[in-house]
This record gives sequence, structure tokens and C-alpha cells, in this order.
Amino acid sequence: MKQKQMLALVTTGFILSSCLGPQTYFSAVFSTMKDLYYPVLDNNNRLVVNYAIEASITVDDETLTFDVYFFNTGIKLVSVAPATVNEVATIETRTVVFDYAEEGYFATSVYANDAQNEEKIFRDFEDDTFDIFEQGVNTAESLLTEEIESIINNQATNLIIGGQPEAQDVKRYTLPVANFVDLEDFEDLVGFVPTGLEVVIEFTTSTNQGKIEVSAEGNNKSYEAIIILSQPDLIQASQHLLTPTEKLTYEGYVA
Repeated sequence: MKQKQMLALVTTGFILSSCLGPQTYFSAVFSTMKDLYYPVLDNNNRLVVNYAIEASITVDDETLTFDVYFFNTGIKLVSVAPATVNEVATIETRTVVFDYAEEGYFATSVYANDAQNEEKIFRDFEDDTFDIFEQGVNTAESLLTEEIESIINNQATNLIIGGQPEAQDVKRYTLPVANFVDLEDFEDLVGFVPTGLEVVIEFTTSTNQGKIEVSAEGNNKSYEAIIILSQPDLIQASQHLLTPTEKLTYEGYVA
């Protein structure tokens, strides 16, 4: 039954494609986004890439937002998330600057119910400092296997997903993920085995900005993520690293 449904979709795609002008298919956008934004680790498991990420992730009713700036010689991460301090629910804004040259990171925490008091510390890099980024790379590698890439680059897949007019600046594709992969593969990403999953990819040609929207539900749980990737090769380290004077205000830092 599933093969018949797929065949019907492909046939429909062929018919529709014959009626349209020049199209940009998802495989081309996928290739471009991978070239621009695929994560790269050095021998110390440090990301050596240059672009920005803006993300909002909601698991059930709890939302985390963060902005990340990668600039080859370091990383700046700003996160906003629910927190509990002295049994009081609040919101924590945390800014962490990973400075490769200093072999350490500068972290600032501010709480919404006590915004006048900043916690500022410096810590040397440890073996697990970059685990969160390494996990992100591992997730990308596990989801983008050779098999999945071959499916993405297949002409039949392009026709199922459909094209977008070449002249259209913002191109948007809804991916029928469940038709191609086992949803159990997404357990590590969303925290549960989804029974329903939707992935939408948007790409703005003029700015090389990519947008990924993921929504999943299952086992009385829900997951939603909006991830925007932008400014490839445009992030300036000088705009995000701390000055020598600023570094001296952090507990634990010695020049």
C-alpha cells in the first residue's frame, strides 16, 4: 500500500512539474545549506565554523531560546530559560563566551527576579566543556547518513516534495519525513519516539539564511523547534570576545 501511495505521489509530481516554470528542488537547497552550515570540529572537539544560530525550543510547556555566534576562534552563546533559585521560579539569562585563546570560558548569569546582581565567572576548559557541541555534531551525523542523503538527492524525492520557482527569493519545503525514515531515529533529538513529525525547511537565496521548523508529538509529549541559521562567514570575533578590561571583572580570571 505504501509503495502504491509513493508511486501515486511521484506520478503527480511528474504531471505538476510539466506545468511549471524553472524550479529549485529541495536537494539543491539541502546541498547549499550543508555547505554553508554543516558543523566542523577540530582535533580538540571545538567548533571551527563561522555563522549564527537563533533558536527557540519548546518541550511540552517549557521554552528555551538561545543565540549562538561561531567565529572560528571561539563561540558566544546567549540562552534564556526557566530556572529555580531558592525555591523561586524565575528566568535565567546566561551568556557564555568560549575563548579558545584563553583556553577557557567567561560566563554571566542574570535572573529576572534579581536583575541587579550578575554572577560572573571564568573557568578553564575541561574534557567535557564542549560535549554539548559534540553532541550536536553527532546528532547531525546520525540523522544525515549516506542513505538519507541518497534519498534527499533522489529525483523522485524532489518531485514528492515539490519545487519552488527559481526566481522566488524565499523557498519553503515541507518534508514528508515519515515516508523515508523511521521516526524512532528522532528519539535522541526530541526526547521521545514521535508518532507524528513535521519538518519544514525554508531558505532565503539573497541572504543565505536557512530556517528549520520541527514539530513532533507522541506519548503525551510535544516538541517544537524553530532554528534560524544566518550570516555565514560574516561573524566578527571582535564583536563577541571580551576586552582585556572586561575579562578582569570575572571571578577566577587571571591575566
